[in-house]
Amino acid sequence: MTALHTAPTEALPALLRQEIRALLDAAFDGDFSDHDWHHAVGGTRVWVTTADGGVTHGALVERRLVCAGTPLRVGYVEAVATSTSARRRGHGARVMRRIGELIVERYPLGVLSTGTHAFYETQGWERWRGATFVDGSDGRTATPADGDDIMVFRTPRSPDSGLVRPIVCDWRHGDVW
Repeated sequence: MTALHTAPTEALPALLRQEIRALLDAAFDGDFSDHDWHHAVGGTRVWVTTADGGVTHGALVERRLVCAGTPLRVGYVEAVATSTSARRRGHGARVMRRIGELIVERYPLGVLSTGTHAFYETQGWERWRGATFVDGSDGRTATPADGDDIMVFRTPRSPDSGLVRPIVCDWRHGDVW
């Protein structure tokens, strides 16, 4: 039996947070940093469990972006992973459908960065084709290496950007996108 769970990060017991972190470390083959973990803290967690335990996780956090010249509070997706033994069973799609519902309820736009476009495209996400930037202490800086990885989930309240105008994120430690 599988169950879908949704809760704010602060409501998760310490043991569950440790289990989620272990899932992410394993799913990303040790390439999930402390910065990556910190980026996923503070929002809403969505995860699937089976009789064997947690198998899929995703986090939705709020970020401020400038999209097509308009400052927006967006739902930013972080830390999406499925344990290797449970892949290709629909758990990730189930988590992303719930995250999509939360984005529609709470934000004008969803944003994420990934190298795995095909999975997210099946969930209604679209590739951003405009230039990408980060606002940092030295001003606005282009992030061309990240440009191909940015995807958005539009809602009825999304700005009409055509996906080709510039998008700017706020600076943070680790991967800015």
